[in-house]
Amino acid sequence: MATLTFKRGSTPHKLHEHFVSGKSLTYDEAYAMGIRHLTQRVADLKKKFEDAAVKSPLAVIDESNKRGGVHARYFYKGVHCPLEDRLGTRDY
Repeated sequence: MATLTFKRGSTPHKLHEHFVSGKSLTYDEAYAMGIRHLTQRVADLKKKFEDAAVKSPLAVIDESNKRGGVHARYFYKGVHCPLEDRLGTRDY
């Protein structure tokens, strides 16, 4: 079985550290942090878990983006993120 490893400073590592700390992230917030193409970066992070044969803790919830639409908010389950128990939360 492979292990879950990240290259320090890489985008998957930044996302992992952000999510492990119990925080969540939307496209706009990620863009402000200098992370582009969040949907693809989250997919890359999920692939890291799949390659290591580890169940991914990634989850997503849709919420209003205050511009009349909805956006996805990504986070990890099991790290005491306040979004874990909200209605509409689903595994990514």
